Amino acid sequence: MFLPQITRELPELQKMSYYANKKSIFVMIKIAFILFPKTHLLDFAGPAQVFYEANQLGKSHFQLCYASVTDTIATAQTPVFHQLQPIDTLQLQAGDLICLPGIDFKSFQQGELDSIFPQCKAWMWRQREKGVFISSICTGALMLGRLGLLDHIQYTTHWKCVDYVKQQFPKGRLIENRLYCFDRGIFTSAGMTSGIDMALALVEQWVSPLLAAKIAQEMVINIRRAETQEQKNVFLDFKNHFNADVYKAQELLANRLHTRFTIEDLARELNLSSRHLARLYKKHTGQTLQAYRDKLRVDYGEQLLLNSERSIKEIAIACGFENTRQFIRLWKREKGCTPGQFRTEKTHTASAKPAPEAHVAKIRQ
Repeated sequence: MFLPQITRELPELQKMSYYANKKSIFVMIKIAFILFPKTHLLDFAGPAQVFYEANQLGKSHFQLCYASVTDTIATAQTPVFHQLQPIDTLQLQAGDLICLPGIDFKSFQQGELDSIFPQCKAWMWRQREKGVFISSICTGALMLGRLGLLDHIQYTTHWKCVDYVKQQFPKGRLIENRLYCFDRGIFTSAGMTSGIDMALALVEQWVSPLLAAKIAQEMVINIRRAETQEQKNVFLDFKNHFNADVYKAQELLANRLHTRFTIEDLARELNLSSRHLARLYKKHTGQTLQAYRDKLRVDYGEQLLLNSERSIKEIAIACGFENTRQFIRLWKREKGCTPGQFRTEKTHTASAKPAPEAHVAKIRQ
């Protein structure tokens, strides 16, 4: 996977905290969260927590700061932030990161934030021109669009905003069904929690995979998601109904993948006959219980194949199969190859992506 890396000129190192160990140079990276009215708390707090934990669990790699065009802003969830730093007082340089958390979509559409953009557009472009990275979480991409920063850039955003951004920002190159996207110094992520995935990916690249793994463990993130993971997934699909029994069945299946129980066992837990449950499920979701269960297993199996070092046998057991043969048979039916071939191909594809440009230097611990 290609990720941009930090560039610092050696003459500027006296301005930063750093250490040297042969060819390894430590650089303090500023992470500037620019908060606008109607900011969503999770879009802001998730990535901020990742960088905070990076400092707690490793050396202090990141300096967090919080700024706005006004001294005070009210968030979409009501809490108010005071004494925010004016953006024009931020001293940023090439390799630092600006982060725009998402804002309330409806408020943006109604023009409630329109007065903000003229106050920060010139400043944002100055940062862009001197090599400061700019990122957005969720609907933060809408603000990048209004500032003209998405033109000819690959980006992603929350799936609910797809039709809107296509119409409003036609010069941007929207990548749908993507958790996060990095293109020429502009980093964008999809809805809500995907900002955490993007922040972990940056820590992994800028510092080390080990630190990213420690942060994920500290934040109780069981499986990190790759940037190509779809925003919608089988754990959320087929839940656009309002039948309590069907919903309970889906929750039981999703939360007990490792349990080898039959459809009859499931019906018994819901105090229904297996025949009635099967008919009810098909009516409200358009698919069979077994098909849903198979999709759950394949999706979870894919996450384990790509994000863990477990053996095929261990993954088969974790997905609730009685033996490896059953897992391989289902996988071949769904994917057209064996789990081992899938893992090898994906790993090879990721390692074969272009290396970062020669002028960038990686930060190492």
